[in-house]
Amino acid sequence: MKKRILIYGDSNTHGFDAETGGRFDENTRWTGVCQNLLGEDYVIVEEGLNGRTTCLDDPLAPFCNGLAYIVPCILSQLPLDMICVKLGSNDLDRSMRQTPEMMAANAAKVLKTARAALREKYPDSSCQYVLMAPLETTEDALNGPFGYSYDEETIAVSKTVAKAYEKQAEKEGFLYFDANQYARCGSIDGVHLDAENHRKLGVAFASWLKERW
Repeated sequence: MKKRILIYGDSNTHGFDAETGGRFDENTRWTGVCQNLLGEDYVIVEEGLNGRTTCLDDPLAPFCNGLAYIVPCILSQLPLDMICVKLGSNDLDRSMRQTPEMMAANAAKVLKTARAALREKYPDSSCQYVLMAPLETTEDALNGPFGYSYDEETIAVSKTVAKAYEKQAEKEGFLYFDANQYARCGSIDGVHLDAENHRKLGVAFASWLKERW
């Protein structure tokens, strides 16, 4: 049986290209890189949305509350062998001013909700659950082309988020993956992966998955 892995994320999973304002193709996106390396025994189910938050509503970005959509997403993609939530970057934007601990708790809430939905349908499932730390925002975001509401304080906070996610994953019994160990945001806007860093993240996650299966 093929291993089905859901990646539930934001614009860096969707593949937003900061240079063009469009979207990287499926072979450039980190999820696609991962799929190509894993081969036909795995299915990467890519579920990325520009602007998606953990649990927060944004009047400027409707339908982007990650918690609101997670259950229908899970039910539409079952069965699953792994669910990975990679959310949090947008919780720093738009003056939401979430602390790292709040972000981690909210991301974990999305993953716990996913786990509950899956277990209700498949009580004996051996599905694994992964909390992935979002990428740090870099100083390039201060002069980026898209008018993000990031400032030096936000950038400093972003550098402490991974540790909060790691602690939250341990608390909830989730697997943990820190994207910052393998990739960084591109220089165009300091928020989104460029093609090379999509490749690095995809290679790293594929290797990490193979260690588990």
